[in-house]
Amino acid sequence: MMDCDVLIIGAGPAGLTAAIYVSRQGLRSIVLEESVIGGRTTYAHLIDNYPGFPEGISGTELILRFAKQAEKFGSIIKPGEGVKEVEVLGKIKEAVTANDRYRSKAIVIATGLKQKRLQIPGEDRLLGRGVSYCATCDGFFFRNKKVAVIGGGNEAASDLLYLSSLTDKIVWLVGEGGVTAEESYLAKIREIGVAPITGVRVLELLGKDRMEGIIIERGGTQEKVEVDGAFIAVGSVPTVEILKRAGIKVDENGFVKTNEEMETNFAGVFAAGDCTGKSHQVIVAAGQGAVAGIKAAAYAKMKG
Repeated sequence: MMDCDVLIIGAGPAGLTAAIYVSRQGLRSIVLEESVIGGRTTYAHLIDNYPGFPEGISGTELILRFAKQAEKFGSIIKPGEGVKEVEVLGKIKEAVTANDRYRSKAIVIATGLKQKRLQIPGEDRLLGRGVSYCATCDGFFFRNKKVAVIGGGNEAASDLLYLSSLTDKIVWLVGEGGVTAEESYLAKIREIGVAPITGVRVLELLGKDRMEGIIIERGGTQEKVEVDGAFIAVGSVPTVEILKRAGIKVDENGFVKTNEEMETNFAGVFAAGDCTGKSHQVIVAAGQGAVAGIKAAAYAKMKG
């Protein structure tokens, strides 16, 4: 069993910023992360709207700077330590992982989002065999191959731009919602000559041992698009299952409910970042993490 003043669940921009603000006050903070440090931020090959980096910076590099700063002040970051249950009713808050039990005076929830799936035939079978949800993670394996990017938002556009550095054979499949990516992305995509195919409904991913193609429907007609890989970026959903079991309130879309001070419905339990649904931007997540960290530290001090 490990004790600390403030326990932080999630090592994305919000969680790491909270850790910086807690640790700077001389309090002991532990950050538990189910996967890798940075979460979805590491998917971004270039972030050019974070102040202080006029030339842009990769998501991986930016998040490593966050982590280094948190550790500089004494925060302990534990990647690969996924939380299975949380208990927030008592004076002492607890989180249970596969390896240990952690106790704290306050908790900051920064569990972020997970990628939506298409939930169509072939998606699960071909995961890792042509299907990917992270272009920066897996794009290298598709150098000079034909790939599809599925989705019309900023993530899909960012994936497309990254993949364009590896291959010039890219198909952009966009659903009925149309292209919603920001103009800064679209201008670069126009420069490389990739036009979206809109009004598409993806029906099936084809292949047995590896990706061979995609069945799509457009205008009432089905067709096969032959590709070697498919990068799916159709949005995200909050990761709040363990929170709901603990009684923490979420809204109708599954986002954690907080007030302006990032307080949840339990005293000493705060939430920040994408899991609150406020805005899926690194700078907003960091701002919320700062508020949550300050408030959690004050709460922990008050509880002695």
